[in-house]
Formats: sequence, structure tokens, C-alpha cells
Amino acid sequence: MVQLYRASVACGAVLLTFLAASCASRHASHATAGITSRSEQAIRLPIDHRIKFLHTNFEADGDGEWVTDIVSPPFDFDEMIYSWQITVPDEEGSRIHLRVFFDDGTESPWLYGGYWGEVPLTGERSNPKFEHGYVAMDQLLLDKKANRLQFKVVSEGGRKTTVLPDLYVITTDNTPTQELAERFQPVRAMIHHPPRILDLPLRCQTTVSGEPLSGRCQSASMATALEYYGTSVPTEDISELIYDVEYDYPGIWPRTLGAATQLGYEAYIDRFRDWDRVKDTIAKNNVILCSIKMPEGGDYKSPPYPSITGHIVTLNGVTEDGRVIVTDSALCKRGDASRCQWLIEDFEKVWMKTKGGVGMVVSAPEGAEMKLFPVDRLPAFPEIRPESPE
Repeated sequence: MVQLYRASVACGAVLLTFLAASCASRHASHATAGITSRSEQAIRLPIDHRIKFLHTNFEADGDGEWVTDIVSPPFDFDEMIYSWQITVPDEEGSRIHLRVFFDDGTESPWLYGGYWGEVPLTGERSNPKFEHGYVAMDQLLLDKKANRLQFKVVSEGGRKTTVLPDLYVITTDNTPTQELAERFQPVRAMIHHPPRILDLPLRCQTTVSGEPLSGRCQSASMATALEYYGTSVPTEDISELIYDVEYDYPGIWPRTLGAATQLGYEAYIDRFRDWDRVKDTIAKNNVILCSIKMPEGGDYKSPPYPSITGHIVTLNGVTEDGRVIVTDSALCKRGDASRCQWLIEDFEKVWMKTKGGVGMVVSAPEGAEMKLFPVDRLPAFPEIRPESPE
């Protein structure tokens, strides 16, 4: 049976959806207006649906191939992100493929979704495309809404695959009808979480010997998360796990999370459309790696830099007076990378609005100590911000 998930906990057979505050892909963004009434929100805001395929949900479909059931989310979707959780034995490796189906009876071809483990490399790879969309390395983007989906695993290692992955999948309808948006708006328990600022260690984009690792913010952020839980791994070792040789790209989302699972942690992709969900996740002692993008010329109040392209930071927490605290490896040279402060409205723009709130969550191991930095020891919000991360 396919399971749906809330944060790191697999739920039973209850469908889980929530109303999103905004949506953006890594390669394209969708404009949203300010939040007003519930009915006005429902007209313009995306809705997300979460699915978890367990490794036991796959069925053999020929020699060295396994497929999931064809699954129908409760509403049609035009975007999908995913991550895998698997610890691959030596000499084993596999590739993930996905396909979607449409109301008119047509379907996409099998689209390549990534690899994990030891596989024969194909050389330079481009984003797989078909008539109604493409996979932007790790994110399916459609110009026509689909109503069903399916995944496939293909064994390609030196030894036949013996371990199949769990898959975390989120489908999104970026333009729901008012009826759908109102129907799937989340109902949250009124839980007040006291401000928690996780005392995360700083890991820079460098090797253990101090050599720079350019563009390895995702590796440094993952190193920060693992070291918080007591696992110290050289950033260059994490980078080697994460790097996609075929795409020549240092950090697609599933591979970033795959590094954590290969090292024994539970980790999954999620979307954070509101701060209550963020605080719920931090309250479980989980670490969120935030995918952000800050275009030039935005209406920002006081950000730590004037602009930044696709970037990953590690979230420490949120204060009651509206500050977001992050660990930002891009600021190591400048000296304020540890517990860097954002105004909540600025960070909401660069994360929840520009990047659709995509977060890579590393779950706290059982019994892990929650290490907090005292909120009253945080310095006041800086009145003057430097003009460059350097």
C-alpha cells in the first residue's frame, strides 16, 4: 500500500494535502499576490499533495526492473518533486524513471529521474523532455495537468539490485480552482511553539585542508546538519556523494538527500508554505536545508546580500520578533555565516515565494539531543548590511 507522509512520519491511508502560499520551480517562478481572505487565497494559491512509496510497494516488471502502482492524487497536478531514501550496497546501482498520465487517455514516456549507487555513466545528459513538459534534473514541470503518476527502478550496477528505495513525492497544482483550493486548505492544530534556535555548527565550502569547493553550498549545508547530530563527515566526501556527473551539477535535491540516507539518516523532500509547518519541523529537532534564490531588484527590506542565484542554507530557527536565523556557507569569508539573520518577510520571498518553499529535511535520530542557542544571546538585527557575500 502506498503511504502518505506528514514530515518524517509515514501516515496510514488518509490523504494529506495543504494549501500552499506560493510556488516556484528551480528554473521558473510563479508570481503570487499578498495573502488576504481565505476565499481569495483559494483562488490564486497552489495546493500540494504528499505521497510516500515504500520499497515494498515496488513490483517486478521484467528482469532488473520494478514499478510502483499507478497512483492518482486527489487533484490534477502540473509539477512534481521527489526524493529517494536508500542505502546502496557496494557494486549496486539503479536509475529512477517516472511517467504521468492525462485525462484524455494519453501518457508521457518514461522520463529519467536520476541515479544512485554505482552505474555505468552515460556522459553529458540533458533534461528529458516530451510534448507537455520536462524534468528539470529533479523536478517535473508540465504545461498540461496530469492526473496519475508512476515510478520505475532499473538495476544498472555491477551486481543486480537487492535493495529498492523508499520514495517521497510531492505533486502540486499551481492553478487550482477555487473549489479545490478551499477543499484542500490545511487545518492546523493551534499549537504554539516557543522560539527554538538550533545551535548548528558552521561548515564552509572548503575541504578539510582549506581548499575551496566552489558551488558546494548543498554539501556544506548537509555537513552542518549531520555534524549537528554528531556525525562529522568531510565536506568533500559529501560533495562526492551528491555530485551528479552526468548533469555535471553539484547538488540536485534527491542526491543531496541521498547522501544523508547513505550515511544512515532518514531524509526527505518537503515544501514549506507557511511558518507553522517550519516551526513544527524544528520542534521535532529536524534540520531543514532551504533552497533559496534572490533575484536582483526585488522589494527586500534588509537582506544579507543584494542578490544570489540558486543557493542552499541551513535553517536554525525563527524568533518571535520576526527574524529567521540560518547557517550560510556563502558568508564564510565575510565572517557572519553562523547564525546569519534575515527579516522573516525577506526570507519568505527568497524561499517560499521564489522557490516554492522547497526544503530538504534531515530527521533527528532517535534520542538525539536538541542543542539550542539561547535566543537572548542573538545580537540585534544588523542596521547596515554588507554589499557582498565576500
